[in-house]
Amino acid sequence: IDAQTARVLELEQRLTRIAVSAQAASGYASRSEAMLVAFAARRALDSGAPLDRVEGQLRLIFGQAQPRAVATIVNASSQPVTIPTLRAGLDQIGTVVARGNPNEGWWSSVRRELGNLVVVRQAGSPSAAPEARLARARLAVESGQIDAAITEVEQLRSDESVDGWLQQARRYNEAHRALDV
Repeated sequence: IDAQTARVLELEQRLTRIAVSAQAASGYASRSEAMLVAFAARRALDSGAPLDRVEGQLRLIFGQAQPRAVATIVNASSQPVTIPTLRAGLDQIGTVVARGNPNEGWWSSVRRELGNLVVVRQAGSPSAAPEARLARARLAVESGQIDAAITEVEQLRSDESVDGWLQQARRYNEAHRALDV
């Protein structure tokens, strides 16, 4: 009887270890699935593609814990903003900056051009010229630093194309912050 009792205790311990291992494996599988869904959502947003089946998985896996982040991601997928879109927007802003506002009068245009002839700034500080700001913004977009690009573009004079680009860049940032969450 003592040998059988010892054997039963040993089997119970093995079963307990197996149950703990199975729970751990289940937890790892759930985490892996969550990461896979998050990466799929990031890939879809980065390419400008709709979320499709990933949307349901996002809501299922993250909806309870992070409802705002899920809502932000789903809203961003309905009007996707990609790096190429941001680049094209900067190019459009560049043409407006180079040519000036079409509604700007000739006197305002001449004053703006004359004002850019001589610029006094401290050595080592970045140029405040619109073209230089746009170049820094392009570089920031290419390197994925959208916050820095937003900061540079905000310093340009307000224009319809500038405001539209800023809205798109902020939507892009919000969506990627939600994905990080």
